[in-house]
Order: sequence, then structure tokens, then C-alpha cells
Amino acid sequence: EDLERRLLSPVEFGPGGFRGKPPVRSSRMCPNSRRNAAIAAALMSLLLATPEGRLTHMRREAATTLKTLEPASAEVPVAPEALLLARKPPKINIDMDSGKEELDKRLGRNGTKKKTKEQSPSQSTLKCGGTQKVDSSSDKRERCPDECPFFVQDRTDTDFCTFTCVKEEDCAKMNPATQIGDDKLGVCRSCVVDGCHKCDTSVLEDRCSECQAGFVLKDGLCHFKYAGAWMKYVGYALLAIVVVVVAWIADMQLRPCTNETGLEHGMECRERAKILMPKDEDGERKPWPLSTNLMTTPLAGTGMILHFRFQAALIIWAVFVASVWMFFAQFVDSDLWLLGTRRFGTPRMNCILVAWGYETQNALMWTKVSFLVIVYVGSVLMAFAYGVLQLRCFQETDYKTKTMKDFVAMVIGLPKIPGTKAVEDDLKAKIESLSGETVVGVSVAWDYQEFEEEVTTALRDEVLAGIPTEAPREPPAMNPVRNGFYKFEKTIFMLPDADGAEEEDGSEALRQKLRELRPEAAASEEDPMKQLLLSLHTSPRAFVVFDTQEAMEAAVEKCADGFEFEGANGLTLETLTAEPDTVQWVNFGHSTPQEKALKLVAGFGIIGLACLFWAIVFYAPYAYYVMTFNYENGRQP
Repeated sequence: EDLERRLLSPVEFGPGGFRGKPPVRSSRMCPNSRRNAAIAAALMSLLLATPEGRLTHMRREAATTLKTLEPASAEVPVAPEALLLARKPPKINIDMDSGKEELDKRLGRNGTKKKTKEQSPSQSTLKCGGTQKVDSSSDKRERCPDECPFFVQDRTDTDFCTFTCVKEEDCAKMNPATQIGDDKLGVCRSCVVDGCHKCDTSVLEDRCSECQAGFVLKDGLCHFKYAGAWMKYVGYALLAIVVVVVAWIADMQLRPCTNETGLEHGMECRERAKILMPKDEDGERKPWPLSTNLMTTPLAGTGMILHFRFQAALIIWAVFVASVWMFFAQFVDSDLWLLGTRRFGTPRMNCILVAWGYETQNALMWTKVSFLVIVYVGSVLMAFAYGVLQLRCFQETDYKTKTMKDFVAMVIGLPKIPGTKAVEDDLKAKIESLSGETVVGVSVAWDYQEFEEEVTTALRDEVLAGIPTEAPREPPAMNPVRNGFYKFEKTIFMLPDADGAEEEDGSEALRQKLRELRPEAAASEEDPMKQLLLSLHTSPRAFVVFDTQEAMEAAVEKCADGFEFEGANGLTLETLTAEPDTVQWVNFGHSTPQEKALKLVAGFGIIGLACLFWAIVFYAPYAYYVMTFNYENGRQP
């Protein structure tokens, strides 16, 4: 009954409750009052849906109207129904949207709903000529009214990120550099001309008035200055090279086999180079299966195991870093997925994006710091664990596997001894007398860096001399194209002539080099290679090979205090961690600290020059183009 009495009375439901006065639109009503009034209006409509309710309401309205009439007119009998018909029904003016915005504002929350990609740009609430400063809460899809459809950055004030809706003819008034109205983007922009340095602001079209360096201006457009017919000829030359290479490859595929022996020898060498499993019960060596664990199986030595363990450690570390960031993004704030990934666009969109990114990064700065601390501490601990595990793996694998280095010790501190002495035999006898162990042999590291090419060639010829080979045969008849390819291959692969002609004798060249570097050795008329070997001197190191690993270890222990050889004291015998195939013989005798420092400087210098060449020739043009590109309104190079 109380609700009915209140609903049937022309009242306003305000913050203080029901008040008996005519309903008016009050801007001072709080949002809750407006909502309650809306509920009351809905309940009243339900009440007036019945005939009894309507009759009761009409009587009360008539009584209220009679009370408001002047006393003189109260003497005139008037039917309540007639008075009700002559009076306009009261209206409840409620603005639900403004009420909700007021409530959200007072509660300090952002009530703006996020738009999805399918949503169209919001209806514009902007006015022509009114300057608006955008922030992170602004709608980047908002468009200007149709009367002034272009956003322009207001450069007439001293503030930043202020924009105004204008017509195209007014674009230059707010920002002289953006005189063109873009209907698609809804913004005022500058000209879009590749290679342009300064736009022509006197026209409302894409025209340039000054081009960048390397471009020339023609009809408002910028053209590459150095473009010309030479580029066409260079393209033709490159195309010709590609055609020749393709023809060469096709010719090699179509050639008949004329050297079956050489082919079989090559295939045999290829098979021997494969890494195969140990022999099975049938004496056959099969390939390793794809399921082989390369982190534990010594296919090609300990180095291969350590390498693949390193690859696994990198993967584990990367997963750890990604997992930490994903944890923060999933359980702290989903905006961490978006930071740094949103694309830029028009100046107004960029202002909104930068403001959002600035506020979001400041709010989530503690997550970044926490992420860095966790990753840093975790990486340090993982690095320590990785180093320990790698060392243990090497030690365990080395303990289980017997290799050639387990039988060899290195002598350090040899004096400079000429090649005319039997250094190997003398050093072998010395080690045997000191250790009491049997020495298989001694290999002295001679200093031959100045004659590296001659010594390497002589060693290669000596090895090839023990391999039975066929004399070069006359090639079959070939067409001119294939013959040209064959001659080119002989040149680049240094193949011997088919007529069996002897190669140029290098003895005279070696003798001339000996005259320059070893005058005392060049005086003899004997074989120049023999004279070269006799003129060499030992480096400070030599390798001693024992029968067993136990013998090697015993000899090292007995020679720990050093020994004397050829007048030099303090020679030592040490174990090795390197295999024979990793020894660079040519570098012995040139490993003083000064020489190592010079080699390091030279190495870094060569790398620096290569990087400089790459930066100037390849990267600089790309960087110049990217830096001078017009990125306005989201354009990409």
C-alpha cells in the first residue's frame, strides 16, 4: 500500500527519499536516484495497466489539480475526468547514459567498454574547431563529424597530443606541414612521395618541393639520381651468369661416366667418411638410428657430446625465460602480452598508444624488475650448474674411452736445436733413462712456419706417391660448350694435364727461397728439400709416445721436478688434453705472449674490417633508406 501511495503521487524520488512536489528534471539527482525513478516509472506502468489502477490514478490527479487552481475558479464545478484530460501527464526525464557516466566518474573507474575488431568506430562526440587533448582513455577509432572530417594536430598551442577536427582547407592553419586531407585515414597529412625531403604545401596533393640526397625532382616526384641504362645492363649480366651456372650444372648432370675407377674410389672414400656403429655379430657396420641420443652417445668424440649438451642447455634456458614472462602475463596482467606489439598509425593513434604504453609500463614496472631479477639469478645458477655438468661429462667420458692422447706426454722447454742433430733419438733415450719406461717414439715440433707451403706440398706428394693411381687419360670428344666447362673446371680444381706432362719443378723456387731465408743451407748443391729440413730448428715442444697409459703417467710423475737436455735445464713432461688431429704443427715456435697478442689483434682487426665492409656496402644503404622513410600514419618501408 505504501508503494502504491508513493507511485500514484507526483513526486520525485531523490537522495532524501520521496518528496511531494511536481516531478522535474533535476541535474542534481544522483545516478542511483535516476535509476530508482526509472524503476518507479516501470512499476507505475504496470499499475496503470489495470482499469482499477487507472481510475484511482485519475481521481488523485484531478484532486491535485483542483488544489492548484485559484480560489475563484474552485467554485466552478469541474469533473475530475475533464480536468485530467486538459492536463498533460507528468514526464519522468531520465538520462540513463549520463547517470551511468556520473556514477563511474564518482567511483573512479573507467566505464568505457573495449571495442572488438568487429565494432565500427564510435559515434563522434567531437565538435568542429574544438581542440581535444587525447590520453590513454581516448578512443583511437573515433572519427570527426562529417562537416569537418579530418583530425589535425594543433600546432598553434604549446601543448602536445592536441587535435582538432577541421575541413581540408583548414588543415594547414593548424599544422602547416599537413595540408592534405586523407578521406581513408580521416586525418590531415603531408605528402607521400618516396625520396622527398620537403613537401610542397601550396597544393592539396602529393607533390614534393625538395628531394633527399641521391634523388632528383621531376613533376613533383623524386626519382633516383643514379638510375639509368647501366642498371639494365647489370641486370642482363647477372641474368647471363645465372644462365651459365644453370647450364653448367645441367651439363655435369648429363655427362657420361668416363672414369669408373675414379668414381669407385670417390664413393669408397665417401663411405669411409661416414660415422657408423661398431660391428655387429655379422661383422657389418650400420648407420646410427635417428633415435640416437647425441648428448650421451660418443659418436664422434667427447666434443660432439658437449656440443649437443650445450644446445640442450640453450633450449632449457630459453624455455625458462619464456615461462617466467608467460607466468607474469597470465597471472598478473594480460597487458604484458601486448606491450611492444601494437602497431603505430596516425599521429592521434600514436599519442593514444604512447600514453597507454607509458601508463601501462609504469604500472607494471615492478613486474619487469621482478622478471629481470628472476632471470638474472636463474641464469647465473644455471650457468654454474651447466659448467659443473659439462666438466663431469668430459671427465666421465674421457675416463671410459681410450684415445691416442692417453699414451702421449708433451715435453716443454726444449732449447733451439738445429736439424743436423738426431734430436728425436737423443730425447727418447733421455726420457727412458729418467723414467725407466719404454718410449715408442718422439715427435719434435719443428719451427717451419716460413716454409709452410713447401713442407706441406712435399708431405702431400710423399703420401700420394704411396697410393697407386692411373695416369690421366685423354678426355672423350666434347662439344664446344662442354669443352669450355671442362677447361674451366681444370683451372679452378687444378687438375693435371691429360698429356702426362710433368708439373713444374719446384726445386729451383725452393732453392731461391733458401738463398733469401737460409743462405748457409742454399750454398750446398744437394737436394733443396733436404737442405731445408737440415736448416730447421726445434720449437720448445715435443711429443713422447709410450706403450701404455700407466707408463705415461709414471714417466710424468718421475719427471715432475724437471730435467736437463742439451744444456737447457727445467724441461718438464706434462699430460695432454688434445688429440693428435687437433695439433697445429705450423704454429709451434711462434707462441710467445707477444706473438699471441699480435695474432689476437690481427684477428680482431680482420673481423673489424669485414664488419666495416659489410656495414658500408650492405647495411648503410638499407639504414639510410629506413631512416629517411616517411613513417607518417602507419606507413611501412
